[in-house]
Amino acid sequence: MKQVFYLLLPLLTIQSFAQSRKFPYYDGHKWGLVNDSNQVVIQPKYDSEFWIFREKIAIVQQGGLYGSIGVDGTTITPCRYDSISIIKGFTTAARFKGKFRLVDVSTGKELSEVGFNKWGEREHDNPSILPVNIGTKWYFMNMVTGQLINKQGYDNVGFVTTGYYEGVVQQGGKYGVLNLTTGALIAPIRYDHLVYKSQGAFDAIEGDKVLSYTADGRSTPGNAEVLTQHQSASSAVIPYDAVKLDDSYVGYMSLYVYKGKDKDWKVTYEKRMYADSPVTPAKEFQLTGYTNVERFYYDETMHPQALLKVVQNGKTGLIAPEGDVILPCIYDSIRNEGGFFVTQIDGKEGLIKTDWRVLSLPVLKHVYHANYEAEGYFIEMPDGKKGYMDMHNGKIYIPRVGR
Repeated sequence: MKQVFYLLLPLLTIQSFAQSRKFPYYDGHKWGLVNDSNQVVIQPKYDSEFWIFREKIAIVQQGGLYGSIGVDGTTITPCRYDSISIIKGFTTAARFKGKFRLVDVSTGKELSEVGFNKWGEREHDNPSILPVNIGTKWYFMNMVTGQLINKQGYDNVGFVTTGYYEGVVQQGGKYGVLNLTTGALIAPIRYDHLVYKSQGAFDAIEGDKVLSYTADGRSTPGNAEVLTQHQSASSAVIPYDAVKLDDSYVGYMSLYVYKGKDKDWKVTYEKRMYADSPVTPAKEFQLTGYTNVERFYYDETMHPQALLKVVQNGKTGLIAPEGDVILPCIYDSIRNEGGFFVTQIDGKEGLIKTDWRVLSLPVLKHVYHANYEAEGYFIEMPDGKKGYMDMHNGKIYIPRVGR
């Protein structure tokens, strides 16, 4: 279950770096935290990368277990859980001895006395309610109190999407509606379909009979025409028509490379519907002197809009189709990471932005990925230390690493 925590890192990052410039770093053994002046905020002692969440806490791993700390490194929740997954705000599902409990990681307080096996992806607001599975049954849990709203479990549960405090419950193939405030049934569990209307009202269908319910549980005979509808939250299937291509479809302009004799190459801009469609090139260029030419990218929003990766005398560079040299053939390899380029010489990597600013010569051990919310690139130094490089000025946020 450890992967549950790692999936949350992008979420934590988005909320963390809007106001703070603190970066995790790895000293070769453990993870700590520095500020944008490269001063150590939290000494390296944790097993995995972590971020300050909402300028208050961080979820950390130590000894293979998870807990939470304050922004100054003080322990809030001891590292005792097998995994911690953010559900909403500081409320998390923390796994301990095979069961999950709701834990407020900003205080360390366990909110729920009852352990559960898993939880539903959606939660309900005002009040905050979470579907949880205990044993073979599903329940609604109040996320503030940690108490179960329904004492009896059901085969499945869900929410009515009208904004009213109503939950759909299913038992033995039949449906009912539960009041999420009181836990009482608004409609008994005996209906084949539920069709939702407005203001918490719904039609409940049983065989060829229809009852119309209001949000307070009052019912009157309903309109039998709903029997022909398929807008039931309990059983609806939304049909999608297959996309059909007509003769007017001509595809998009793109870049193609053709090998000629020896070191001769032809590069074309073409519009084609399929890869093997016959076309007349919109533009054509002849290149010579390269042992290999391949498309590096084609993007009409960039300048230049097309680039070729070429090899000359065993070294790699980048050129425009027109032949203009963008990067000389001095590199062992160049790779496109989508928002930046990584160069390599003698096993070391460098970093170039798409506006061709060089943030680092090939002196790094590895460039991993970009974190655009943090405005940094995750990198590894030759000595095995890891941390972040500023996207704007190339500053490295690892203590005692100079540029």
